[in-house]
Amino acid sequence: MPPMSVRLATAEDRPAILDLLRSAQEDAVPEGKRAEQGFLPGEWDEEALEACSGGPGIFLAEDKNKLAGVVLTSEGAARPGPAQRTEELTKSLDGPVLHWGPVVVAPKYRGKGVVRMLLSGMALMLGERYPSAALYVENTNQRALKVHRALGVKKHTTFTLDDRTYTVFTFAPGDFKPKPAK
Repeated sequence: MPPMSVRLATAEDRPAILDLLRSAQEDAVPEGKRAEQGFLPGEWDEEALEACSGGPGIFLAEDKNKLAGVVLTSEGAARPGPAQRTEELTKSLDGPVLHWGPVVVAPKYRGKGVVRMLLSGMALMLGERYPSAALYVENTNQRALKVHRALGVKKHTTFTLDDRTYTVFTFAPGDFKPKPAK
């Protein structure tokens, strides 16, 4: 039985990626479960995925050819709003800055170290090209905040946009040594 692995996505992976992203959209997750389950702001469709596809890559975690998780990366604000604000707030970091996120893990694989595996794979593949990496998380998404704090990434700053507060996390991919899973 092969262990879970991380790889770059291909065009053939797009339908499965979109299904996973859509399953985590804010409007697809009941309001009372968003904090504990996590969610993605906005609407995810082919156009949104395409806007995020021009960067360094989309990374997949797979378990026996089943999509366990995905992380999208870009070199800048692929989407307006919080992504643009995060890019502005991280310009002082050593660059170029790799922007990661969204990160989504399939329900069956949550709590099993998939985000750690995705970020480790991403860091191994991109660490020499990007001295810094940044992600924003909406503060009502308690699950995402907890996961990223547990990984040992650093809180860079917070900001408010359109009455929503966000935390920006950063790390140096070349030096990324995530805390061990508990």
